[in-house]
Amino acid sequence: MVFKDHMLKFGSKYPIGIDIGNRNIYAAQLKENRQGLVIRAFLHREFDEVGEGIFDAGDAIVPLLRDIVKHGGFRGKRVVVDFPSQYLLNFPVMLQVGKEETLEEAILRQSREYINFPIEEAIIDYPSLEQLPPGDGGKYRVNVIAVRREHMNQYLQMLERAGLSVEAVDFGMSSLIRLHSYPQKSIENPTILCNIGYSQSLLSVVTRDSIIVQRHVPWGLHILVRNLQTNLELSDDRNKAKLLLKKYGLYYEDCLECTADGMASTAKSEDEGARTMYRAIYQIINPRIEELVHEFHKIIGYARSEQQNAAFEGIYIYGQGTLIHHLDSYLEKRLNSPTRLVNPLSKIALTDGAILPDLSEGGPYALALGLAMRKVSWL
Repeated sequence: MVFKDHMLKFGSKYPIGIDIGNRNIYAAQLKENRQGLVIRAFLHREFDEVGEGIFDAGDAIVPLLRDIVKHGGFRGKRVVVDFPSQYLLNFPVMLQVGKEETLEEAILRQSREYINFPIEEAIIDYPSLEQLPPGDGGKYRVNVIAVRREHMNQYLQMLERAGLSVEAVDFGMSSLIRLHSYPQKSIENPTILCNIGYSQSLLSVVTRDSIIVQRHVPWGLHILVRNLQTNLELSDDRNKAKLLLKKYGLYYEDCLECTADGMASTAKSEDEGARTMYRAIYQIINPRIEELVHEFHKIIGYARSEQQNAAFEGIYIYGQGTLIHHLDSYLEKRLNSPTRLVNPLSKIALTDGAILPDLSEGGPYALALGLAMRKVSWL
């Protein structure tokens, strides 16, 4: 979905990408120099957790969005944003275009069965369209995304109140594929892409030509953080809980002779102390990690029913999943598929003005960077 006058001309080809979640706002902007594509600026803001949805927290979010306008590192006020997943309907459909209708009319006809509000109030897009082999009678497999027009208008008005000019509304899946494919990474076999958020995660199976399946699941880093806070009596110290996830995570099963810093030691007391800590963190978070494993099994099962004898290329974990130590090794064993935690800063270089205090903290900017990669041709 694209907005504004195509005849406008501005100095930067890259807008600001903004990812707004239930508790966090991540913003990033890119530019090109001799190194190629680099990050011009970052911004992260946090607000109180939203229960029903971000529109209920609009008065708290708008001032934080205004920080993007005031930020000296960003160029311009033009942005590409994703749409909040809790207000999205996404579903796959199989259809055949009738003799007297266009493809768009066929998609609209088929979508009526899945949209739980009047179709006249819907904005519909289809980020994935695949024509099936001729033997299937000219059928199409389409991934459809629908939103209420009222919700879209509310979202755009909130961003406008902050002084931002929305050039395009994108979807998390599109931005994740864009980031994963940079630079020039061709997806050959079915690939599992996952972005773990604070309270919602996006799981998908994609090929070079289509999105086989995508699901937003109510699972995120906050589930693990809260469990640690409760079991370790950390009260409201979320930062301490996050540090424990980052340091110890799921390493216990592979911890043989580990010390508190993960290195071998002849000091038995240190060795036992570290192993005890690894075990404690593992036991607290493991049951909740298994909930995520279950969600992976569901999308893998669906993908295999759609793509017989498919050989999966692997699993790539983006977002806040990079903050869970050893998550990749754990999932690789449980799902029997090569798994990698991907920090987007391994793909895109930083300019001096965009330095983060800790480069390992770049993971949660994944969707914002994918959005920021969407060139707006008239900028």
